Amino acid sequence: MLNRRNFLRSAALLAAAGITTQHETFAAITKKKMPIGLQLYSVRDDLNSDFDATMTAVVGIGYKNLEAAGYSDGKFYGKTPSEFKKYLSGLGAKLTGSHTGSGLLDPAKTQEWDFWSKNMDATAEAGCKWIVQAYYPENQIQTVDDVKRLAEQFNRLGKMAKQNGLRFAYHNHVTEFHKIEDVVPYDLLLNETDPKLVTFQMDTAQIYYGGGDCVDYLKKYPGRFTNWHVKDANPDGLGSTELGKGAIDFYTLFQEAKNAGLEDFYVEQERYNMSPIEAIRYDYDYLSKLLG
Repeated sequence: MLNRRNFLRSAALLAAAGITTQHETFAAITKKKMPIGLQLYSVRDDLNSDFDATMTAVVGIGYKNLEAAGYSDGKFYGKTPSEFKKYLSGLGAKLTGSHTGSGLLDPAKTQEWDFWSKNMDATAEAGCKWIVQAYYPENQIQTVDDVKRLAEQFNRLGKMAKQNGLRFAYHNHVTEFHKIEDVVPYDLLLNETDPKLVTFQMDTAQIYYGGGDCVDYLKKYPGRFTNWHVKDANPDGLGSTELGKGAIDFYTLFQEAKNAGLEDFYVEQERYNMSPIEAIRYDYDYLSKLLG
């Protein structure tokens, strides 16, 4: 397997010789060129200090497909779904996904599901394709049966999303890779959910920190990872670093894009060695060169 270090060395030699083959390789595998998206959590502090200037800078870098970091009281970043959709359209961008979530719900208590119903209505109105469960309710997960209950919940949410013209995805962190009763919860979720209703938003750095291998998962579960969070794993511990500086072999990862059924991906930056805007610009440039 071509590892990241060897790839970068080879790419440097090719570039020095005036030869570029990355785009041809990726295009041959994916059959299309996908836009580079951004999870807006990457610029969370900047958004809080100057929302308009930050959004203008984000879109100016080239990020046209955006993913919201949260939904609250029927609004995205203080704007109604229609207001936010219009706002982004004016910048030349669109909201294609939104992070949200809940703990384990009682299937028999309809009122517990009202949050999701209202959320999905708002997410669809904002023009999104994806609605994403953004966390693992680890405080409620003690047994394998609890994990199975969560999988059943995801299947139900997948049906609800489909009825709203949305796609439901689950975003991983680290805890779901810690075994319960000698079972890896993440693997159980993959096996117990309906591929037609539930996709998995692969957070590349979090899988690495959980002890998993991203490429192995893509190969073992083809078609289940149609949405990615492209994040490099900082070797010094939890968090992230700019793309290409950490432990993730993105070249090999994107070689599996077709097998994964990849439809959309978003850069997510949690920690920085520079300003957030500089970091996401660095990430955008890195992926642009890598993917062609």
